[in-house]
Amino acid sequence: MNRRHTLKILILLACWTVSCASTTQNLSYLDYSEAAKQMYKDGMRRFDRERWTEAQNLFNQVKAEYPYSKFAPLAELRVADCAFELGSHAEAAVGYQHFIKLYPTHPEAHYAAFRKGESYYAQIPSDWFLTPPSWEKDQTATRDARAALGHFLKVFKESPFVPKATGMYEEVESALVRHEMYVASFYLKRDKKKAAAVRLESVERQFPNSPVIPDAMFLKAITFLEMGREEDAIRTFQQIILMFSDNAQAARARKYLRALAARTN
Repeated sequence: MNRRHTLKILILLACWTVSCASTTQNLSYLDYSEAAKQMYKDGMRRFDRERWTEAQNLFNQVKAEYPYSKFAPLAELRVADCAFELGSHAEAAVGYQHFIKLYPTHPEAHYAAFRKGESYYAQIPSDWFLTPPSWEKDQTATRDARAALGHFLKVFKESPFVPKATGMYEEVESALVRHEMYVASFYLKRDKKKAAAVRLESVERQFPNSPVIPDAMFLKAITFLEMGREEDAIRTFQQIILMFSDNAQAARARKYLRALAARTN
């Protein structure tokens, strides 16, 4: 065997080795991706059957064993979904926020942002006949929901979840306005009229689009009357009539203005 023939055989062996290594690598990658896919699908089957704890365990396994597959981000999202369905809304909110932080440009980022707001929304105090009204309770979750939903509506204007988020946002704002009115009433009962007025004046700045604003403005006008600030009260009544002419508080404001006018004449 001459030297040239030997060299040719060595080159062929080298090419064959590289080809085999490449084929093995490709097969390995395909196996990795397929295994991740199957485990994720198995988790989704359990999720759809409402076996959320089992599903969550599988999704966590996808994240741990296949962190470089395209199913790892989806599994991250589904873990938060499972927490939500299990009633662990605070944990779900953290999970959705974690997804947004890790994958801000992912196609499902809008969904995660909406669900984060929905997770806070689910924690808002509710009314039950054996407990104080919701507006008397701690409003931390309500404020968190407002912030999260507001961010979602600002950033993801084309999301199909916008209509639902808009309704939730309006409810959240109304709940916060009622809370501020409750605090103002609390001050009024303790003859802290100035504190009540300050609280009510801040409501309009913070929640200008809330449907409960006419109620807050009317209470503010009454507070001004009790403080002896008749001109401010009159101006507030007039603003209610101008801005919310069809609202029930506008009719009440007109009565007060007529009574004040009759008293001065």
